Amino acid sequence: MKMSNKKKAILFEYLPMAVTGIIILVCTIVFKQMFIKVLPLFFSLLIMLLNSRANRIGFILGAINSCIYIIGYLMEGVYGTVASTVFGIVIMLISYFRWKNNAYGKATVFRRFSARGRVLLALVLCVAWAATSFVLSKMGGTATVIDGLTMVLGFATNILTIVAYVEAPFLNIISGLCQFALWVQIVFINGNYAAITYLVYNVYCTYMIIRTFYRWHTLYKEQRC
Repeated sequence: MKMSNKKKAILFEYLPMAVTGIIILVCTIVFKQMFIKVLPLFFSLLIMLLNSRANRIGFILGAINSCIYIIGYLMEGVYGTVASTVFGIVIMLISYFRWKNNAYGKATVFRRFSARGRVLLALVLCVAWAATSFVLSKMGGTATVIDGLTMVLGFATNILTIVAYVEAPFLNIISGLCQFALWVQIVFINGNYAAITYLVYNVYCTYMIIRTFYRWHTLYKEQRC
């Protein structure tokens, strides 16, 4: 028996969002996390849901929420992620208006790289990663190799999102895994257990990005029919 769209939404979207929200709330209380550092995580649960549906309203809410995120990142000393987030605010606003001008329902018209374009993109990202990690290490940042890769992937994902390339969520998945490693280091190696709320959110975020990847490719194929 085929599952209805409503049941799918409850099982694969609303339930994971609710469970993640409860875990974050419990961790916030147990580890006495600063409220200002946790507040954007709750808003992000809804934003990730909109993004997974390719709903451009998520860009507006994401830009507003990112302003709060910056405070938390500065407190943790992940400067590369801060720079990526600031850049992301501008990109999200640009993305919203560009997607609106090329609307396809609540989403937009998607495009895809050629095989040659993907190879060139990978080479550029590798060079940018090496350079960024070196600069961040000189600044005395935390986990500069992972933070540098997260920063580079963040920039690339934002640019590809503006022009609606379906490869953007794939880079975002890699970025999500890097951020997971970053928060594992901050929580378990550096001993900052209060930051576990960010680690919990990152798991949910990566799950929703995978759903975004599937949704964008589905829309791309639909638009080419």
